[in-house]
Amino acid sequence: MTLKWKFIVNPKSGLGECINRWQVAEPMIKEYTTDYSVEYTTEPFQGENFAKEAVNEGFDRIIVVSGDGVVNEVINGLMSVSEDKRKHVAFGVLPFGTGNDYNTVLGLPWNPKNAVRTLFEKTEVSPASVGKFTVEDTVFSKYFNNVLDTGISSLVGHAANQGEGSFIKGPRKYTYLAVKKLFTVKQKKAKITLDDNEPIDIKLMMVTIGTGKANGGGMLCCVDAHPQADDFNVFITQKVTKLQTLIAIKRITHGKHKTMKGTIFTRAKKVKLEVEEPIPFQFDGEVYIPDSIGKTLTTKIIPHAINILYNKEHKSMYWLSKDEALQGKYPKIAEDREMDHGDARKWQEKN
Repeated sequence: MTLKWKFIVNPKSGLGECINRWQVAEPMIKEYTTDYSVEYTTEPFQGENFAKEAVNEGFDRIIVVSGDGVVNEVINGLMSVSEDKRKHVAFGVLPFGTGNDYNTVLGLPWNPKNAVRTLFEKTEVSPASVGKFTVEDTVFSKYFNNVLDTGISSLVGHAANQGEGSFIKGPRKYTYLAVKKLFTVKQKKAKITLDDNEPIDIKLMMVTIGTGKANGGGMLCCVDAHPQADDFNVFITQKVTKLQTLIAIKRITHGKHKTMKGTIFTRAKKVKLEVEEPIPFQFDGEVYIPDSIGKTLTTKIIPHAINILYNKEHKSMYWLSKDEALQGKYPKIAEDREMDHGDARKWQEKN
């Protein structure tokens, strides 16, 4: 069977470098298939409509050529069609954006030619989970495929989107902004409920809920997450000082924060967060600033919601085959791989 490929390209991604990489990649794509078409995003949220149209037009592969923002748009587009239609489509990424956090679990290299070669020669299809969040007060609801976070991390994301720290390139920008925001952030009282357990009182500095491991350009807040798991990896700073948070930033970068004092590192299928007053939160790089009644945020996992294309030679992830995933097996989350996750990301950046 000849597969039909749809590529959704954000030419502005990667500070404009995405389009240059795409121009290198497309001639190679033509060596693998002529049955493809391209859509270019020119404004926010177009990726959602492009993905929905591609499914309805019978495309078998939908590939995002961008960073995490358009990846999220496409996921929301896929989740807007019926489950029956979704199961015939697989989603993938050519990581030509800036953060490329979701791609850190998919395992494709950043070099355009190597990325195309891996996409066509080394990827396999398997089901993956997505998260759904709802702001209960406003009934605003979206899907996320990587990490939802709030607290200092969402303030950093908002600052980055507003152009702060633009003189710094790569993940170091997020570290710089995190330290900068730490001096002005005010901790708010909140309650968090994991599954159907009793609510936990916290002083909110950081809450991250993930099906993917990394956010903020490589911060490993949810280092034990796996896209094929039927639950989230959750990291909560329950009661930490600003100094402890400063130390945590460095530890999170290397995924060494799981036993930090004053934090909770756990798993849950549902998470409910209630705050005294509205705060920004971020999902897959998209920052949402709620209005005056957005004080309650709920998330839930949707197992096996989409099919994804992952690198079967990934150096830091164990993946279930499609049959294993559909049989209900739980993915192995282990550190005894050829590389740890941070080193695997560095490998992806250089290859």
